[in-house]
Amino acid sequence: MGVLEAGHAVVYGRIVENARIPAPIDAYYETVVLPGFSDTHMHPQVVDGGVSGRPWRDSYHWMETRLLRVDEASVRSDLDLASRLAAAAMKRALLEGVTLVALTGRLEANVRAYLSLEAKPKVVFLPTIMKRRGWPGLREVLAARRRVSHYLGDGMARVGLFIHSLRYADPATVRESLRISAREGGVVGMHLGEGVPEAHLLAAAAGRGRLPGRIVAVHCIDDDPGLYGLRCSSCPASNMILYGRTRASLDGVTSFGSDWPLLLGTVPMHLGLITRLWPGSRLGVLSRATVGGYMDYSMPYTGDLVAYDDPLEDVLAGRALPRLVAVSWRPVVEEGVLAGGETYAGVLSEVRSLVSEALERHPSGAPGGDPLREASRALEEVLLSLEKRSLAEAYGNV
Repeated sequence: MGVLEAGHAVVYGRIVENARIPAPIDAYYETVVLPGFSDTHMHPQVVDGGVSGRPWRDSYHWMETRLLRVDEASVRSDLDLASRLAAAAMKRALLEGVTLVALTGRLEANVRAYLSLEAKPKVVFLPTIMKRRGWPGLREVLAARRRVSHYLGDGMARVGLFIHSLRYADPATVRESLRISAREGGVVGMHLGEGVPEAHLLAAAAGRGRLPGRIVAVHCIDDDPGLYGLRCSSCPASNMILYGRTRASLDGVTSFGSDWPLLLGTVPMHLGLITRLWPGSRLGVLSRATVGGYMDYSMPYTGDLVAYDDPLEDVLAGRALPRLVAVSWRPVVEEGVLAGGETYAGVLSEVRSLVSEALERHPSGAPGGDPLREASRALEEVLLSLEKRSLAEAYGNV
């Protein structure tokens, strides 16, 4: 075991100057982040955000009226492509400094992707349950969990459940999912309060008393998760793109997610937006963006770290890429290159190729366009708009 020296270190959300940190190697870096960044909500098979009609009122309005160029159900049914998409999302995450990811979507594809990687992040698999064409119900997801469980015994991964949303799941499914999770000591994730208050409906669907088990609500724009004992993964980038607003306060937010990692990049790339939305909250942002995700999912974080040649200000601005990433003390990125030899530029090229393949092989018949370019442009427009309007307007409070 060596020692990393750092001009600045972010240690469990606190900033320490001239730090010395036990690590796999002896080296000096301008900035070290311990543990690494966590991305607590990722849709690794999403290749089109349908952003051309924004802003939408809420998530249900978006789901029912968005115009996508790809058939999402068909993409998920393509196990090979869905697996390669998930693998690309995890590789991108590592190269951007994420050491813990939470993956929704098709469980078999995400596990297959995870097992294929030489360099792995820690992973929480959250297979999606949804009452909609092309999506599995609870029984199908439980069967899939049984099929893959013996592959995940290394302590680097855990499997929970993800209820897509309350309108796309009947109350019995919600109650049973929460009951199973509480019995197993597991976790349930779900989209909640994404443009419309819903926490009270979740409490009603769950039945009497305090909500059971560990629940990670995603978005929480219009709910106070603390009132119900919920964790909250906020996704400021997609919130601002889709709805033109996000949660008004960091109170109640426990971690951050990227939502669409292939289209928008992962949480470290969103730090410039996040710190602009909540100025003066650097320590709160850093805590939530790192150790907060590990706490949300009760994942171990010993030996997870990210190191940069860049100063802390560049990391907070989302314009730095790490030189070293370690997971459980094992270096998975060295000199900015993944174990196995893949570079950041190469993975971004792979992402673009995979998105093009999905559009070509699984079209929906909607008018064409470039989802990657549109998502990038939408995020740029959000950043520009924040320079021209008050924060109160950004939060939708005026």
